[in-house]
Amino acid sequence: MDGQNLGNDALWREQVENRFDAVDEHLRTISDRLGLVLTILAPDDQDGPTLDDLLARLATLIAEQRPILRRVDHTTGATLDILEGRKPRGQPDEDGEVDTP
Repeated sequence: MDGQNLGNDALWREQVENRFDAVDEHLRTISDRLGLVLTILAPDDQDGPTLDDLLARLATLIAEQRPILRRVDHTTGATLDILEGRKPRGQPDEDGEVDTP
């Protein structure tokens, strides 16, 4: 190897080390933030609801939104049907269900 190759190799190594340092810093930041999120989501027993309670409530909220989500899905599908020149699908009932022929 000549001097220029050694210089390029040293420059390359320095760039790689700098990138590793940057990645290491990003991972440290992500780890800190993840730790904070876990602390918030899993409080001590005295501090509020447990993670299981929060997840159960979230599942309930999502289930309550199901009819609305079905209507949004139907509206989107009907709009796409019209835009693509097809006959629009049927109207959803109170539960958001669509009767298909």
